[in-house]
Amino acid sequence: MKRTTILAALALAAATALVAAAGAGGKPPKGSPKLSATPVFKLNLRPSQEVPAIKGLRADAVGSVTFDLERTGNTITSGEVIFYFNYAFPGSVTITGLHIHQGAKGTNGDVVVNSGVTSLADSDGQGNVTAIVSGVAPATLQAILDNPRGYYVNLHTSANPTGALRDQLHNPKKR
Repeated sequence: MKRTTILAALALAAATALVAAAGAGGKPPKGSPKLSATPVFKLNLRPSQEVPAIKGLRADAVGSVTFDLERTGNTITSGEVIFYFNYAFPGSVTITGLHIHQGAKGTNGDVVVNSGVTSLADSDGQGNVTAIVSGVAPATLQAILDNPRGYYVNLHTSANPTGALRDQLHNPKKR
């Protein structure tokens, strides 16, 4: 009887130690981002955010930019950028670009992620644009995550080739 009790106690202690070791080894250090997190930037692109602001254009685009990341430890090794926007213009429109630019609020900057959208004609001005971009440099993805407010999304049209609708990135939601 004593032998069974001791063996049961040892088995319980061993199981507890295994569970504790597995739990401790599987968690990132406190303050680290979760490795499975997929950053999602929710955006509302408006003409008033352009630099300079576009006056008189009653249009917008609501959607998101999502980073689908691969990591080794805390280091991004690759990733895709998914652009998804519902847009509304007062009439026909030709979308000529959709990009992430580097630039703080109130400034214009260079394209750092190009969606590949170059000519999308829409006769009624209302629709959706979705683009998936592979092969974005891990350093670019990390730089955007480190300072999202230093970047913005810009939708360009044939009527406004330097940009028609814009919104600044902000801290992403995790999915």
